[in-house]
Amino acid sequence: MLDKYLFGAHGVLLVYDITNHQSFENLEDWLTYVRKSTDQEKIPLMALVANKEDLEHLRAVKREKHDRFAKDNNLASFHVSAKTGDTIHLCFQKIAADILGIRLSRQDQENEMRVVKAEIVQYTEQQNQLPPKPVSSAPKSKMCSLM
Repeated sequence: MLDKYLFGAHGVLLVYDITNHQSFENLEDWLTYVRKSTDQEKIPLMALVANKEDLEHLRAVKREKHDRFAKDNNLASFHVSAKTGDTIHLCFQKIAADILGIRLSRQDQENEMRVVKAEIVQYTEQQNQLPPKPVSSAPKSKMCSLM
């Protein structure tokens, strides 16, 4: 049934979990299956995606091993975190650009790498109370515009 998903595909992502070495070991089988199941005249763009980069402290697959596998198999290479969103959009943007034959500028790539990280602040109960809303005699708006 997987061959139905691969038929006519322009791109294939081989995603593994950096904290699970077995998921990396399974890539060879997946790659072989993809190569057998796709049209040899029109091979889709293939990319190796290391997921869970936010769990660096639990890493079971070294970056060097990832890079070597990608190079040996002529795969595009990405390191992402689905949980935090780090480089997810950039990964898909680069793959789409490669499929379409578009070259992304450095500025385009840097703009997509921005991830806003915020610290969770614990407010005291006294700070948590909102001030009373002022009473206004102005008519209420039924429209909202965000810019």
